[in-house]
Amino acid sequence: MFDLVLQNARIFGNADADTVAVHHGRIAHVGREKRIESRNTIDLHGLTVMPGFIDSHTHLQNLGLSMIRLDLSQTSTREDALDRIRDYTQKSKAKVIVGYGWDETAWGERDYLTDKELDFTERPIMLYRKDMHMAVLNSRAMGICGVSKKGGAFSEESLRKIQWLSKPEDSEALEAIMLAGNRAASEGITGARDIMEFNTMGALNRMNFPVRVFGALYDREYSGHDLSASSWWGIKTFLDGSIGSRSAAHEGWERENLKFSDEGLKEHLEGFWRTGMPVAMHAIGEVAVSQAVDALSGQKGQMRNSIEHFELVNPDILGKVRGSTVLSSQPNFLQWSGKGGLYENSLGQEWFGKDNPFRIILDAGKNLAFGSDCMPIGPNYGIGLAVNSPHPKQKISLHEAVRAYTEGGAFLLNMECCLGRIEPGYFADMVIQGEGYESGQKHIGEKKPLATIKEGVFTHRTEEFISHS
Repeated sequence: MFDLVLQNARIFGNADADTVAVHHGRIAHVGREKRIESRNTIDLHGLTVMPGFIDSHTHLQNLGLSMIRLDLSQTSTREDALDRIRDYTQKSKAKVIVGYGWDETAWGERDYLTDKELDFTERPIMLYRKDMHMAVLNSRAMGICGVSKKGGAFSEESLRKIQWLSKPEDSEALEAIMLAGNRAASEGITGARDIMEFNTMGALNRMNFPVRVFGALYDREYSGHDLSASSWWGIKTFLDGSIGSRSAAHEGWERENLKFSDEGLKEHLEGFWRTGMPVAMHAIGEVAVSQAVDALSGQKGQMRNSIEHFELVNPDILGKVRGSTVLSSQPNFLQWSGKGGLYENSLGQEWFGKDNPFRIILDAGKNLAFGSDCMPIGPNYGIGLAVNSPHPKQKISLHEAVRAYTEGGAFLLNMECCLGRIEPGYFADMVIQGEGYESGQKHIGEKKPLATIKEGVFTHRTEEFISHS
């Protein structure tokens, strides 16, 4: 007798099956049989069953903190953002006002928030830009941190030195992580590689968490920590910053944006490789991307390192990308790829429609894994942008996009034998999508999963799913 049977379903990528049977957390049967004994049989009435999404690049604690603290990600104008900041400051009892997600390009502007706009209160204010590579502080916050800068905008190393101001208490961090896990499950995510600090994994291990998480530890925290547990993936290191904060290693921008010399990077990476740790290399600008590809081309063995973001890509370097290297990209970044968007405004016409070239990456036969970077979290949103992009170098098919969010992530995690597919023997990690998921591609980005299953157990169910089934 099976633990769970899903019947009368559309199995994504398998037209010959309409039934999935689960036993002891694994998929035990995929086919068309109608009479199967089970402790729980659910008639899906034609809903689509897919492998659970694997988000290859998340920041769960930051996501959760944005849900607890001040969330500015949905502000439509500068005035709207400032109104929300004032309102939150008036109502909140927090000693430090910390906000997340503001994006001047979403307001149709190019100017950042400034300290003067935040000096309406004596309380310290620290507001992170959407990419988390920049924050704006008011005068009070700068005074507490012992720093001063015109405009109050801090990025990269200068930001890292003052991030202690926004550090959550342990209880707040735990609440944030749990909120983020539930949010991830509601988006159909069953697995994630999370970029984290060491203590975050300890907190996760004490929870009944709805998502299987593999940690990539910031390189600055590596010394002295034991990463032998299976829940650790490896190390995260930065080669440059971001486009939004103008700290990416892009030709013509500041030379200091590239954080390593070629020789220095090689030495840095080999120190981790000697201990068996793969490395996720943050590389956004084309200068950093080329450096990452060159650095990995000399690595011995088949360790699965990754290049994170891989946004600005000169196509001629793809031939150098090793077969074991995973290109970990974010399709939701295409939100800034339209006319008048961040890429065009910051980089000019040279890169318009050429950033995030998923079509070229796949045509070159490279390993592509999709993630969200929590900007925002939600695979359907990113998949919708990738399949509906008007730019040929970005646009891919629905099945290709789903594979990047499932099989691609499984390959990155070295778990392609048991994650990312709906086949017997694989973990029963699945997401159930609503009617017309495959036929309504233009609206995929607006769709929310109806249910999520991890190892045969529901981690999320909507009222619509309950009534439908």
